[in-house]
Amino acid sequence: MEQICSNKVLFILNSSKEALCYPPPAKINYSHSRNPCDVPIVRSIYIAYAFWNEVLNKFPKTQRHLLGTKCAEYLLQILELTLATAQASEGKEKAVSLRQASVKLDTLKLLIRLCKNCKCVSNSTYLQMESQLQEIGRMLGGWSKSVS
Repeated sequence: MEQICSNKVLFILNSSKEALCYPPPAKINYSHSRNPCDVPIVRSIYIAYAFWNEVLNKFPKTQRHLLGTKCAEYLLQILELTLATAQASEGKEKAVSLRQASVKLDTLKLLIRLCKNCKCVSNSTYLQMESQLQEIGRMLGGWSKSVS
């Protein structure tokens, strides 16, 4: 069991890499959040990156610095865009950042599938990562609808 601390929140990743959050997150108004790290999607991307970092250590050497690192870069870019959205004040600016994050997420999903097809990750690892990305996608979609 791994513990990750963030300001006032403690994340615990259990053996199946599910995040348990203490205290449980309260419903947060995205537009008035003082700390962007309090945004639930940021937490989800953080956990997905931590999981991918462990997966990357088991990648074949021939693909680790190509395909594996590219996936990690996309996760970090999505994290940057969501943080920028959380701190943006204008609705138009938020909509643009969210659209960019959505495109990057779709590309990342394709790259993760490519990792599975190239046998860089196991089927179970692919399914776990894909479910995390689906959750992030649902959060992005909901946030986009609330901004529009």
